Amino acid sequence: MTAPAILDVDDLWVAVGATAVVRGISFALSAGQRLGIVGESGSGKTLTALAVMGLHRGPVRVTGGRVWLDGIDLLVLRRRELDRIRGRRISMIYQDPAAALNPLMTIGAQIVESIRLHEDVRRASALERAADLLGEVGIPAPRQRLAAYPHEFSGGMRQRAMIAMALASRPDVLLCDEPTSALDVTTQVRVIALIDRICRERGLAAVLITHDLGVAAGFCDDTAVMYAGQIVESAPTVDLYARPAHPYSAALMSATVDLTVDLTVPIRTISGQPPLPAETGAGCAFQPRCPISIGLCAEPVALRAAAGRQVRCVRAGESISAEYPVAEHPAAEHPAAGRAASADRADR
Repeated sequence: MTAPAILDVDDLWVAVGATAVVRGISFALSAGQRLGIVGESGSGKTLTALAVMGLHRGPVRVTGGRVWLDGIDLLVLRRRELDRIRGRRISMIYQDPAAALNPLMTIGAQIVESIRLHEDVRRASALERAADLLGEVGIPAPRQRLAAYPHEFSGGMRQRAMIAMALASRPDVLLCDEPTSALDVTTQVRVIALIDRICRERGLAAVLITHDLGVAAGFCDDTAVMYAGQIVESAPTVDLYARPAHPYSAALMSATVDLTVDLTVPIRTISGQPPLPAETGAGCAFQPRCPISIGLCAEPVALRAAAGRQVRCVRAGESISAEYPVAEHPAAEHPAAGRAASADRADR
């Protein structure tokens, strides 16, 4: 029996002005489940997360769909009603903590503000919990660090503080928007390991938006591939990495660098460029870059079930291996997963 969804995004459309940039996105998460959303820059990953959180502002607007959080449609709530849920039931970790944190407030004051916004507790109690949260995310001497300002923290420590703020009111769902993109490689491993541990211990449902296929391979139960504002393939991560069915998914996997083989071999690339939102037509947006496209690809195509996954392609799985060879690794052993090892240590 399938567990009930705690977060259910159904046919979400987002536009900038009159141009659709997110087109019919649907996914569902049950408690403790993890979904990865991957794809090139500009595919609509972050806009999807911001729309789910209700953080989009004009000229960006949601033009269709539903976002259900435990039976509540977030898209029909008024701002004050949404504020009571956002941060309390669903939280977000942003990709650049230096931009997301207020430089004029101490770390402690920002975490305390997040706690007291949703709970009627005294400041002293909120400060105590803020120190506990900083300790939980691996920041040394947490009580002393409450008085520090963001510029006094390293990049990794700022991201840990951002994670502490996201966890302050014990949410059920965590949206992680490129949480490691502003960090060096070593710190990326530590931060992902930290998020992984906290999600396991708290039973959080999580959406991970990332360009890093290795991070998604080591963290996510399921992975959705986005292209030009649409999900073109969605499947269990192990199956997707071993046998991608959509040509774009296969192209991403084949472009992965395997550090265990001859590094003098040229890295495979995807020819062409993603289309601008105004350039997408009714057919497959990947058609101009796809080596196996046919005339039928110019017609509208919906996501369809195929071998335990959903694929938006009329030739799903056909003749892809010759164009985009992918080693058949399970996701945890895929060459892309080389940096997803556990190394949960504080940045000092």
